[in-house]
Amino acid sequence: RSRVSDAEKKTDPTARGNLLATSVRLAKGMSARVDGIVADCRSLLGIATDVETYVYPEPTFNAACLKPQNGRVMVLLSSSLLEAFDEPELRFVVGHELGHHLFDHHRIPLNALLKDADPPMGPRAMTLFAWSRYAEISADRAGLVCAKSLDGASRAFFKLASGLRGGEVEMRAEALLAQAGD
Repeated sequence: RSRVSDAEKKTDPTARGNLLATSVRLAKGMSARVDGIVADCRSLLGIATDVETYVYPEPTFNAACLKPQNGRVMVLLSSSLLEAFDEPELRFVVGHELGHHLFDHHRIPLNALLKDADPPMGPRAMTLFAWSRYAEISADRAGLVCAKSLDGASRAFFKLASGLRGGEVEMRAEALLAQAGD
């Protein structure tokens, strides 16, 4: 299990404490690139809430946004993602994660509902899964606004889906769209 999954499950005030103990908070000035991307995405999306960005050691590309606590939103980025994604790709990921905050996707605790002792079944479970897919689509739209580049967003999708860093395989958006259709 990744640290992001564990952190996402926490909804109490100790989630930030857990992050501070297991990750590195990127304080202002530690990464001018990340500082600029977060500030620009907040502006483009109209997010007034303070954002703290954390990086944690992980070989897979992953990111998350935690439910706001004490007036701040926490965005988590895996170290491999931070190092492998160029600016438009990273802008897409940060915008996507902030989109979850913008659209209040944390209001429905999907993981908690599905792992409950009496989880929803049948049509109710299908409705939750559909809501989850729609939440991802709306967050992707926020990511696209922040990326300012369809090509950058497409490359981010490709890297996230494949785990490749680039160079070995040529990313072709039309092939990815055909796969999604299939």
